Amino acid sequence: MLNFVAISLSVLALLSSTYFAFQQVSSMKRANYLPAYLELLNEFRSATFHQHHWYITNRLAAEHDPDLGISGLPSEAQEAIYDVAFFLHNFVVLRRLGIIDDRYLMTLNNRVIRTWEAIGPFVRRERELVPIPHLLQILEEYAALAAVVPPDSGRSLLQPDGPRRQHT
Repeated sequence: MLNFVAISLSVLALLSSTYFAFQQVSSMKRANYLPAYLELLNEFRSATFHQHHWYITNRLAAEHDPDLGISGLPSEAQEAIYDVAFFLHNFVVLRRLGIIDDRYLMTLNNRVIRTWEAIGPFVRRERELVPIPHLLQILEEYAALAAVVPPDSGRSLLQPDGPRRQHT
């Protein structure tokens, strides 16, 4: 009987050690991406980024024809599109890699939706003009997902035990 208890405790110790080892490996993997994540946050704090976002969502379609695609736009408009679109695209990629979860990306949902609504026609035309069929496709797919999330669900980030769901 004593041997059975000793073996059971040993197996339990082995299983718990294995579990914690996998948790540690997962934490270390996420820590490796921390510099990239922090760099993205620094970009978000720049005035230029916010000026580009305002331009895209408020003036781009009024000033330019989507039939030009992106490559047919003046360099300032191209820079604004690429600056904002790839910034948001990179956050969505971090989400897909499991580096950040939906609670963090949810705070950007409105920007993703508004950005895609503004640049979508330009991107689709660019895909036709320059054969890059997957140009910003990940951003487009996430914008469609974000559009069905209730706008107030971003509040869950402020709650310490808010929902932690992952979209696949």
